[in-house]
Amino acid sequence: MGDELTVLHVTESYGWSGGAAQALYLARELRSGGHKNIFACPADGDLGKKAAADGFEVVHFRPRRDYDLPAAFALARLLDERLPDVMQAHHPKAHAMGLLAKFLARHKPVFIFTRRVSHPIVTGFFAKLKYTSRLIDGCIAVAEAVRGLLIAYGLDPQKVRTVYSGTDTALFSPRPPDPALMAELGLPPGLPVVMLIGNFSADKGQRVLLKAAKILYSRGLDLALVFAGRGTDSPALAGMAAAEGIPAEKCRFLGLRDDVDRLLSTASVSVNAAVKGEALSGSVRESLAMGVPAAASKISGNSEIVENGVTGLLFPPGNADALASALERLLGDKALRAELSKNSAALVRGKFTVQAMGERTLAYYRELLAR
Repeated sequence: MGDELTVLHVTESYGWSGGAAQALYLARELRSGGHKNIFACPADGDLGKKAAADGFEVVHFRPRRDYDLPAAFALARLLDERLPDVMQAHHPKAHAMGLLAKFLARHKPVFIFTRRVSHPIVTGFFAKLKYTSRLIDGCIAVAEAVRGLLIAYGLDPQKVRTVYSGTDTALFSPRPPDPALMAELGLPPGLPVVMLIGNFSADKGQRVLLKAAKILYSRGLDLALVFAGRGTDSPALAGMAAAEGIPAEKCRFLGLRDDVDRLLSTASVSVNAAVKGEALSGSVRESLAMGVPAAASKISGNSEIVENGVTGLLFPPGNADALASALERLLGDKALRAELSKNSAALVRGKFTVQAMGERTLAYYRELLAR
């Protein structure tokens, strides 16, 4: 085997997500080092289209369940035709299908799966097989907290490597608020903007922020709330805000956006209020890279990027009173915001870049190939 590797990235991801973005970032970094990348994913999905537009080979692959035999045989044929050195599964169905395809194929590449969430892993025969099979050569955990969860489940510690997800610091960099976007959103200059970027779900904690905002409004603070992410433009979230008594004119429900960097430029504080499942929040990394102070729930990998009082403020998950206190402190202390801004941008550039993610992943590939 020469120095140049062929890597097959496998995912069932159809809509755009943080995991899909990380897979594309990784492929770009590997390509910049001369390595070939192939995507097996839904060709008509967001990642498939973006990868094809970026010049990568995309082979249509869309399993309907964990052990979809026709899809597994198709993936096995792809292994035998393309002969990749490494197959990396970026999402759960791809993990199961990659395992089955490696079993079926004549060609046996190094097989790695990535774990991007901190949800408890289900038990049972097939789940145990999926995570502890000898056909698995390695696992990438996106945070130390996730690595600990995998080891506690029974994975060999030698097989689990922490590689932090990367941030595009060329795109997410400190800058003044975008005046055109401020006008578009109807945000008056000088009004504090509290922003939560994340798909609308109970796990992401939008309700926690709304309850915290209600407390702040009752204390006489004036601020705008901005929600962005899939489903945040739904009547359900607007109804939730109304139920908390928050005036509609104080809220912006934007839905999924492709200009998150511009959005963050308008934020005074970024919030991650996740109550479970979070591993290493992309919105927190991107906020910190732009020098936007963060208030984040002390859950899983959040505490690996947000050091309380140094790069942001942490609060107990689900605790709206504690979040309100953190926001009140941040919004009321300009010097603290400036200090956190400086520290957080430096942290991301030193530890959480896409370049660092690519280098660490490639080093892990080579380590596994040498075994």
